[in-house]
Amino acid sequence: MAAMPLIEPEFIELTRNLDVDAFWAENRLCDKVGEDKARCALKGVGSDDHWLFEFLDVPSTLRYYRDKPYRDGLHRQTNALMWEHVRARPFDEDSWETQPKRIENLFGCEFAYHEGGTPWFVPVTNDPAEFARILDRAEATDIESWCLPEAYLAEWERRKATGAKMPHLGTGSRGPATVITSVLDPQVALIWCIDEPELMDRFTRVLTQGYLRLARRLRTFSGCVWKGWWITDDNCCLFNPKQYRRFCKPVLQAVLDEFAPGPDGWRYQHSDSAMAHHLDAQRELGIRQVNYGPEIDPKVIRARMPEAVIDGHMPPFLLRNGKPEEIRARVRSDFAAVGAGGRLNIATAGSIPAGTGLGRLRWLMQCVQEETRYR
Repeated sequence: MAAMPLIEPEFIELTRNLDVDAFWAENRLCDKVGEDKARCALKGVGSDDHWLFEFLDVPSTLRYYRDKPYRDGLHRQTNALMWEHVRARPFDEDSWETQPKRIENLFGCEFAYHEGGTPWFVPVTNDPAEFARILDRAEATDIESWCLPEAYLAEWERRKATGAKMPHLGTGSRGPATVITSVLDPQVALIWCIDEPELMDRFTRVLTQGYLRLARRLRTFSGCVWKGWWITDDNCCLFNPKQYRRFCKPVLQAVLDEFAPGPDGWRYQHSDSAMAHHLDAQRELGIRQVNYGPEIDPKVIRARMPEAVIDGHMPPFLLRNGKPEEIRARVRSDFAAVGAGGRLNIATAGSIPAGTGLGRLRWLMQCVQEETRYR
């Protein structure tokens, strides 16, 4: 399997004295709120399919999604290299062939696959009358039986019979803004917020019940009793504050109140976009850990959400393209700006971008080690 992994020898040389094992041993002790720790924690170096494709110069993305042995082979190859350089194995080497249904599927929204890219949801309609019928079908769906396809149930039982550790399901989802702008073309969705508000109100109600019923079923099936909920909602930036409060916030409020209740319920949102206009609403929702877009000044996040743990705030493309001294300076400046009180973890403000090599990840580790110490 030919590959040209991105290692970046010049950064490997810069970090030749980094003790990676000691770094992670200390890091595990730093993943807590407060200054009673050695330094800020680095929130992992895990990556996704976008990153993997460029890291290994993968010849076929379609085969990756369709061919489990091929996919698992790429995962093993990547994990071996990542273990060698950063002591991480983020990719599943026995990946699932099947999955439960997703909330988008309830509205007939399905992934399209194209060579050279990652899966993309195809909007279902731009006709209000047709969308009303789609909502009718969604409301009539027996979500509890629909969400676990026979093929998934069979794979679950096969894996369970081998003694494999089974995943907890129903722990989080893409947020309502991103779901709305996947089921509907984003431009259509935003126009309908103005021209068809009653239809969008109905969408919000059906979506809320879909979230709740789907997560209840998945949690019961997998034995998940965890009090927490994660949200990935990049497209919340597209909604103005009034639209967000009408069409998105009530959905999240219902979901968070049920699955992350009380002061110890973990509420996390990732939105790697310019969504500072929703920080007040996020605080009102009780979001307690955040990973927002690099356009937002971390001092603004701290001022508007004083109790939140900030995961970030390294601009992803600075990590991928910046000079060593620029990366170090950003780690130092973020720590100076919002490190007080121990509610800062170092991470990219969004995903680790494709094209970021392992040497740069090692350099980020070294900068965290040297520039974010409390004692």
